[in-house]
This record gives sequence, C-alpha cells and structure tokens, in this order.
Amino acid sequence: MCRHIIEDSDEEIDPKDFFGYEKPAKKPKPRPAPKAASKAKTASSEQMDADGPKKDAGFSASELPDIAPKKFSFANHAQHMGAKNPGSMDLPEGAPNCLDGLRFVVTGEFTSLSREGITDLVKTYGGHITSAVSGKTSYLVVGDDPGSSKVKKAKSLKTRCLYEADLIELIRSSKPTSSDSVPPAHTKPPELKPDISFMEVDDEQQGNGVSATASIDAKESPNLEPPKTQQRDATTRPQQPVPTATAAAPLPLTSSSSESNELWTEKYKPTKLKDLCGHRSNADMIIQWLGWWASGTIPEKRAVLISGPPGIGKTTTAHLVAKLAGFDVLELNASETRSKNALKSILGSAVGNRSMLEFDRKKIRQMEAEQETQQENDAGLQQALTSSGAKRLAIIMDEVDGMSGGDRGGTAELIQLVKRTKVPIICICNDRQSTKVRSLANHCEDIKFRRPTEQQMRARLNTIAFREGLTLGPNAIAQLVQSTHNDIRQIINLMSSYALNKASMSYLESKAFSTLNKKQVSVGPFDVIGKYLNGMENAGMSFADKLDLYYSDFSIVPLFVQENYIDNGRGSSDLDTLDNLSRAADLISESDIVDNKLRGSQQWGLMPLHAALSCVGPALCIRGGRSTMYRFPGWLGQNSKAGKLGRMLRDVQSHMRLRVSADKTEIRKSYVPALAPELVAPLVSQGVGGIADVVSTMDHYYLTKEHWDAMLELHLDGEAMLKQIPTAVKSAFTR
Repeated sequence: MCRHIIEDSDEEIDPKDFFGYEKPAKKPKPRPAPKAASKAKTASSEQMDADGPKKDAGFSASELPDIAPKKFSFANHAQHMGAKNPGSMDLPEGAPNCLDGLRFVVTGEFTSLSREGITDLVKTYGGHITSAVSGKTSYLVVGDDPGSSKVKKAKSLKTRCLYEADLIELIRSSKPTSSDSVPPAHTKPPELKPDISFMEVDDEQQGNGVSATASIDAKESPNLEPPKTQQRDATTRPQQPVPTATAAAPLPLTSSSSESNELWTEKYKPTKLKDLCGHRSNADMIIQWLGWWASGTIPEKRAVLISGPPGIGKTTTAHLVAKLAGFDVLELNASETRSKNALKSILGSAVGNRSMLEFDRKKIRQMEAEQETQQENDAGLQQALTSSGAKRLAIIMDEVDGMSGGDRGGTAELIQLVKRTKVPIICICNDRQSTKVRSLANHCEDIKFRRPTEQQMRARLNTIAFREGLTLGPNAIAQLVQSTHNDIRQIINLMSSYALNKASMSYLESKAFSTLNKKQVSVGPFDVIGKYLNGMENAGMSFADKLDLYYSDFSIVPLFVQENYIDNGRGSSDLDTLDNLSRAADLISESDIVDNKLRGSQQWGLMPLHAALSCVGPALCIRGGRSTMYRFPGWLGQNSKAGKLGRMLRDVQSHMRLRVSADKTEIRKSYVPALAPELVAPLVSQGVGGIADVVSTMDHYYLTKEHWDAMLELHLDGEAMLKQIPTAVKSAFTR
C-alpha cells in the first residue's frame, strides 16, 4: 500500500512508497520558482506574464525502472479508478495559461487527484492532454502502476517526466507576484447557478449550421474591436480584452440595434464559400454539378444526395451554393406533407419550369450586383452562372430519410421525379444507411459530409464569441466540441445561452455547462466497432467511454468484436500479431463464461465485467489499421440455421419413433447418413419409376414429403445428391 502523500509539497516523497519500486538513482528536483519579470508592464496590462516552464522541469524518463507488461484485469482497474487519498495535497494557484503550448500524457493512478482531476487541472491552465507519448510530448505525468508501453516510449524519446507533486509545483511556481490577478483553480467545476430551463438548450433548436472562417495573420487581430452596438451594460458585461489564442477575420456588422433578438445561428450563417468549415471540397463538387445545369447541359445524375450527421451545416451549404451559383431555391422539409400525391402536385410542374425571377430583368440586375460583391474571392463560381445571369430554379428536399407513414409513396415518387427532372434537385439526409435512402442513392450523386474538427471550427467560434463580448478560456472550445459531438449548430446555441448571464467561460465552466446540455447521439453497431478497432479513436477514449459503447447494444456489440477482431492486430512481426490475436481470443473465451452466468442465472451485475472482457480488452489488444470492411456477425445466421435444423430433426424423430427406438441424436448420427441415400438413389437410377420405391420406404418410417426434404438438408451431401435428380423426376415426385 502506498502511504498517503502529506499536504506539505516541500517534503520529499519516497518513490518506493509512491510507485512500489526502488528509488531511482537520481531524484527529480522540484522546479525552482521563475525569476521576476525584468520590465514592468504598462498600466493597460491586466495581468502579469510569468516565465514559461523550464526545459529541465521534472526528471528524465531513463530514471524510471522498466515496467513489465501486465494482463488486463477489470477488477484491478475498477479498484484503482479514483484517487487513493483525495485532497491530501493543496491545489495550486498558477498564472493563467501557464501551461499553454505544452502537451501532457497521463499514466498510472495518483494519490491526491484522480486521472480526470489531473486532466482538468492541466486543461484549466491551457495545457493539452494526449493519449500516447510522441515526439511532441512535453511531459509524461507518472502515477502509481504506470503503463509499460508509455514508459517504454518515453524512454526511447527521452521525454521529461513529472510526479503528481512536480506537476502541482510546476503550476504553483508560475504564479506572479501580484496574487490578486490570478484566479484560483478548483478540483471540481465551479458551481453554476443559472436557471436550469435556460441552460438546457435543445440541440435541435431552430437555426441553420454555421461554420468556420479562415484565420488571418495575428498582426491583424489588434484592429478588431467589438461593435459598440453589441456592448453590454458596464455593471453586468464588462468589456473583454481581445482574444489572442486564435486570431480570426472580423465579421461584418449585422445590426444597428442595441440588443438583437436574432438567433446567432442565423446572424452568423456563412455568406461565402470561405466561411464554410470542413465542407469546402464538397461545396465545390456541388457547384461544379450545378454548373452543368447553368450551362444548359443536363448531367447524367440529375440529383445530389447529401448525407451526414445533424447540425454540421448540410442544409446551409446547399442553400449557399445554390444562391452563389445563381439559382432560386424551393425547399421541402419534414414539416411538409411529402406523400406521392403531394409531391406530384407541388413538384410535378416545378421540375420542368423556370423561375419567375428569370423574367424580371430589374430583379436580375439587382442580383447580378449582389453576385459581383459576393464573388470577389470566389472566381470558381463564374463557370456555374449562365451567360445572361438569369436565375433558375433548384429544389432542396431536406430530411428525405424522415419520410414516415404519412408520406406513403413519397420516396418512390421522388425517384421518378429525379429521373425526368429538368431542374437540379438536392436531397439531404442524416441516415445514409436507411433503406429508403439506399434506393434513392442509386439515382443521385452521393456526397458525404463529415463532422468538422475542432481546428476547423475554432476560428469561427472565437470570432463569434469576440463579436458578442464572450471570452472563451483555453480548452473551452475543445470541451464544447467534445460534449456536442462536433455539432457546430448546438455549440453556437450553447454559447448564445451562456452569454445571457456571463461574459466569460473557462474550461471548467464549459465542462459543467456542456454536461447539463450534453448531446445524446445514438450510434449503430458498425459505428461502435469502428471506434473499438480503430487505433486512433480507441486511444482517444477513456475506459468509461469504452464501457458506454458496449451499453449501446450489449447483445450484439460483443458479436461484432468477435467477428472482426481476426482482421486486426497486425504487430511489428508475425509473432507479435499471433500474440495479439491469442490474447484477444482468450479474453473473448472468458467473456463467454461470464455471458453464461449473465443470462443463465440473471446475474446482471456482471455486465461491466462482461463489457471489459468481450469488448474493451480485445479491442485494446488488436486495435490498429484495417483494410477491409467490417462484417456483420456470421454467428447470428449460423445460430438461426442451427435452430431450423434442430426443429426439422425433432419433427423427423417424432415420426420415426413409431418404428425405431432412438433419440434425435441417434437419428442424426446413424439413420440420416444411411437413410438419405436410400431415398434418393431410386430417383437417380430409375427416374419416375423409382418414385414407388421411395414412397414405400418413407411409409415404412411414417415420413412425408417435408421429411424427405429435411433428410436431404440434414445430410452433409444432401445438396449434391439433390442436383443429381432430373427436374422432371422432381416434379413428378412432388405431385
């Protein structure tokens, strides 16, 4: 047992007590306090800058002893998931963003803080947490019982290491001399007390998705000033300094009123292609496709199918590219009735019509002036416009996978409209694998949208926050992105709700606020198996996150792992690959024993253990790259086939027991191999004349024609014997 670390951080800690092994030859020295700044800051500076962490902070990884690989044990893992002696060390108060630019990797279990507490502490002061040691890793934070692979990699890269006390001292030593300028750190997220109804923002709140703008040089950021119309009252919303973490291009003024009631998602929706985040290449593909229509040429695929998760800007992108390419938009979404008759009445004539605005020359000239302004930086749009500049009609069918029973025949009618349309149709869906969408996809250009990354959204979100007077702390955006599953529409809605009561959001505040409004996303088994077996995604998840994936469908997810694990686990050599597969197979075998207890005696308390043995453990052994598609569990089909054959065998045995005294096992082993050829040979050799002999044999054992079919299906060579019988003989025998 490791002794408790006393609260006095200056007292020396014995590594033998902390780690369970002998003390290294060279003790890690506590990081000395940084020197005071040589020059005083100006009166306009709101806080003092502290010296960055020294390069020699902590100790070298070579001082750590070699750690032998250990077999995964769920019981040991569950026993050491929290801190051993919570609160035994004083929490540090450091300078804001004192860990900015540093990358940390956490391994082992700690005494005063849990691993989640260590992560929150690092992120609060601007540091970044990664899951694996690499050449960019600044420090490896080592606790009790560290991981062998991380220690080995740290030694090979000569990474600096920190104990828990070293990390706390590193943060504490960065504190400037003026104590009133440093906000205190907390082990728990700060208590947020806004109205719960105000904080629980619906993730499907009305509004289109907004995406990121391209960042500009940092030298342009000092010119950014919040519009006077957006400043709050000085007593409630003090003016915030310009954010320096990410410089972004200023957005145009949108309103002259002191307080605008317009949704942020509408207020800051993109107006240029460069405003899109992560979808520029897809937008270019749609514009190129619309260019064929604008030039008078009907492309081979007369519709485009846009698919992707909700809230990432699919509908916004469709409207933007249609507008920039010179088309008027007619949109039908889930709120409309889209049955067969409704589509005929609404779109039947529209698919062959032209926009009325095309004949309004005054309106055309006005639109051409708008296009000239919008297309200054979008030269690629010139090919998508007609020579006269006249607009044409484009149809957007949103949420085509949401056509319910009230839209009877809507999908089939939409396919027929796509086949004969003379105007472009853009279809949008969330579930690409829906059966209704699969049939439609065969007639459309298939364009898949992916979730934008944090880096793609950061500039746009920082710009919106700056324009609205909201200061975002380090790692606050990363926490919002993680909790909303990269849904930029929900992130902007959360920011707008939070800005009603507060003017700044720290990392801990963003974590607490996003937890109350966390987006629950339903994932399918193919998504789950991809997260388990993909090396990058698996390494980025915590143990609790991996358990949550199991509970998405605990009956079929283990079968997906068992079906697909054999194609992963490629090690550095064939021997390593076999070793990885062997360890994964052992865990799956042990999970089968737990599953029998789980379902046989209804011991549902064993579900966490079953999750660790059937999914988490095997995935940890064989995670990595994959060149083939994930397969559906073949066990389900084989189990269904076994059940069918078992029913056939029971039926055959129930009739034959009037003549023989044998159970179904004996019937299968002795009678089926001998009797099946006797029921087929006369038909092969004698043709129609052998039917009487076969019927006589069947009557002797009280068998019917259905039992004759069952005997051939139960025989291993039954299919081959059936092919030897001529078709005419089969027909005569059936009659």
